[in-house]
Amino acid sequence: MNKLTLIIIVLGLSSFSSKADSMSSSYDGRIKQSDGEDKCFNENSHIINLGVGIGHANYYRGIAGIHYSSSPVFSLSYEQPWPKRIGPGYLGVGAYAGFQTELYRYDYFYTYQYGNYYYEHRWNYITTAARAAYHWDVLNKEKLEAYGGATIGLRFQLYKYSSNDPYTNYKEHKNAVYPAFAVFAGGRYYFTKNIAVYGELSFGIAYFNLGVSYKF
Repeated sequence: MNKLTLIIIVLGLSSFSSKADSMSSSYDGRIKQSDGEDKCFNENSHIINLGVGIGHANYYRGIAGIHYSSSPVFSLSYEQPWPKRIGPGYLGVGAYAGFQTELYRYDYFYTYQYGNYYYEHRWNYITTAARAAYHWDVLNKEKLEAYGGATIGLRFQLYKYSSNDPYTNYKEHKNAVYPAFAVFAGGRYYFTKNIAVYGELSFGIAYFNLGVSYKF
């Protein structure tokens, strides 16, 4: 009778231990899955950003006859996670495209002739680059995150000169390609499940960027 009771107790403890291990593993799995799902950026994130960058100074302000203008840097970028986690966070990789235009115009009035003459320079810049950003776990929460990264690529410069001066009346088109590089640090806040606003401090393309992100 004592042996039978001992066998029953051992079998019962073994069964309870197996169920406890199974429940613990299941619970740990839910924690890990929940931990990733509760972050702004995780292994399933795909993000499209529309942004406007500012930060170029007007060096010609206040000079008579000179007009200078520069548009913001309009940008479109895409980001998705690297297949595997790297260190204590996620690495986002993707592409960047930006556009900006600048105008320098000098108006000169000749006293011995009628009318004004202008000398106009215009630059259009198109930037295409690869983009990478690192999202630390400690700064990556459910609705708010901070990140840092860099872009590297090419900047296409489209230059045009024109004038109505009869002595220098000619037009010139000259294009060039330069390397483009920028580093940035930013933050993103989701006010819905898929839509967020973001801001970035940057050096290389524009000093400050503001925009909207869509996650799918």
